[in-house]
Amino acid sequence: MHGGQKILDPLTEWKSKKQENKMAGQRPTDEFNAGGPMRLGLFALLTICGFLIFALTMTFVPVLPTWVNYGARAGFLVVFGALWRVARDGHMLSRFRPVFFAYFTAVFGSSLGFFLADPGLKFLGLTTQTPMGVAVARFLQSSLIVIGILAVAKLCGEDFASLYIRKGRLLLGLGVGLIAAAGCLILTLLQPAVRALGTARLISWAPWILLFSVSGAFMEELLFRGLFLGRYEPLIGKWLSLLSTALVFTLAHMQITYAPNGLWKFLFVLFGFSIAWGWLMQKTESLWGSVLFHAGADFLIILPVFISFGAV
Repeated sequence: MHGGQKILDPLTEWKSKKQENKMAGQRPTDEFNAGGPMRLGLFALLTICGFLIFALTMTFVPVLPTWVNYGARAGFLVVFGALWRVARDGHMLSRFRPVFFAYFTAVFGSSLGFFLADPGLKFLGLTTQTPMGVAVARFLQSSLIVIGILAVAKLCGEDFASLYIRKGRLLLGLGVGLIAAAGCLILTLLQPAVRALGTARLISWAPWILLFSVSGAFMEELLFRGLFLGRYEPLIGKWLSLLSTALVFTLAHMQITYAPNGLWKFLFVLFGFSIAWGWLMQKTESLWGSVLFHAGADFLIILPVFISFGAV
């Protein structure tokens, strides 16, 4: 609370203004919503920026020189942190301030995971040569990224609701998420390679599969969608925001090594899932349903993931 006024998250504030305009019989005042070419141009810019951020801090890190990796992280933090500071009310860039926050926070969170997850795994005496080690590594990385995002949000006075961490249409989200996750589980158990593992091994792996899937799903839904959807919508609208985040999320997986049927087929399917997860988040105004759906989808690739680490 500042000056007795309630601070609204970007999505809620935009919807509130849109509703006020509708009740007053006016057109939305957002200039980008009024101009198709301007909106498309901004969509392209936001998508490129999002791709570059994740490409240089996550996707291509294994093949980048160390100085490029470290330099990119430091540069992003300085630039977007400075832009967030100067883009206050009345500044010509003030409408982009929530986006600058999202970019800064994404880099900070992903950097925590990058620098601290491996030391944490070594401290626990584990390696990624076992399903338990792979799952714990994923949990550590995801936890650090989530902690980073929530810490920055708290320090910057951002409401967690602006990250879609809220009740929303909870029953709808949980219902769709659980049904979708159950369907993915059935498809996973029908895979010949999974059936060949045997019931005993699958049961022994179950805790690690759940840890890997749930922690990773929550982190990715928060990092790639919860952080960005509500901050993009006032600028480019609902559907372009959905498309932008889906493209960035899909392209962020370009370097994966666990695609059993080929990379491009995997990316095509992943893009479809990304649209579904983003749509569900928008529809339910919460990330819980998307997290459940996403966790279920991760069951489908858990065996190839374990194999890629030499854990099977």
